Amino acid sequence: MERVTISAPTMYADHHVLKVREILLALQGIEDVIASSAWQTVIVSYDPDKIETSAIEEALSKAGYGSDQTTPVLAVEGEQFKDPAWETLGVRITQTNSVDRDKYG
Repeated sequence: MERVTISAPTMYADHHVLKVREILLALQGIEDVIASSAWQTVIVSYDPDKIETSAIEEALSKAGYGSDQTTPVLAVEGEQFKDPAWETLGVRITQTNSVDRDKYG
């Protein structure tokens, strides 16, 4: 058995981890898959006589989780997203709830 670590920048949620494991474990020669959405990394234990790392990487890319892909931008910065109240209200002050302060304080 050999092990390869592959970056998966579009794997950022638990359902992505499940899908990546499903895809890779279905391949002949894959022994084990450890996937982390927190680290956006996949560690694959495989038999090099049955599968090559390029085939593993290709399977991830076809599914949208390849190291060549980038995390989607969920919002774009711009004037249209600025809250005008931030500039007119001046200083904003928050107050800690006493229950939180007593419990975690």
